[in-house]
Amino acid sequence: MTDKIRAITFDARGTLLRVRFPVGETYAAVARRYGAELSTEAIEDAFFEVFPGMPPLAFPPMSEEALYEREYDWWRTMVERVVEAAEQEVDDFDKFFNELYAIYRGAEAWKPYREAASVLCLLRSAGYKLALVSNFDSRIEQVLVALNLSIWFDAIVFSSRAGVPKPHPGIYERALAELDVEPGEALHVGDNLRKDWEAARRVGMDAMLIDRNGRYEGSTPEECRVITDLEGLLDSLGVSGFAMMARAYAS
Repeated sequence: MTDKIRAITFDARGTLLRVRFPVGETYAAVARRYGAELSTEAIEDAFFEVFPGMPPLAFPPMSEEALYEREYDWWRTMVERVVEAAEQEVDDFDKFFNELYAIYRGAEAWKPYREAASVLCLLRSAGYKLALVSNFDSRIEQVLVALNLSIWFDAIVFSSRAGVPKPHPGIYERALAELDVEPGEALHVGDNLRKDWEAARRVGMDAMLIDRNGRYEGSTPEECRVITDLEGLLDSLGVSGFAMMARAYAS
């Protein structure tokens, strides 16, 4: 690990935070409040079938109000397609979707990994600039506030506002500009080999892959540094004493 690193950028889902419940369970729970019974398994399968085929969650520059409308419409279309692909039905779809959309802007739907807050705190204490780089919409700002993570970031960069999603270099370049650092002074940590590790390196950043569940075991390039949790990042930065503090804080 180079001693020139001044800034660290993080992916969101799978790196710092995760959904509190499986998508199918959340959709079904909300639907029941409007008299509909959804199959959690069918919704779960449909979500992961439909989501990859959606257009990028990234829009050209526009007002905040217009951006919120575009994000809302994007997700409404996506949820409609999921329900249809699952061969399910919700009569009062508008109320169902509005509640579902609101749930995913807070702690009801998301939770941080156990070590996330302590590691971010310790990295800031060690003098690193921190940023989030995520394929997300503007609700990520509210999610980070709800999870008490927002205070640690110098910049929050997400695809819907940046205009391009990962792995496009533009979203990384925007984060570097907001942090006022050169690519060689920054390290990115994320859980997707192509969108995080490879994309950040193409921009000239250092990178680490976080693989919490062994998804990439035995299939990463030799030069790819893999960690299983964020405490591994502290160890790689040469601050193992901090890692011990992080474990104590998170336990």
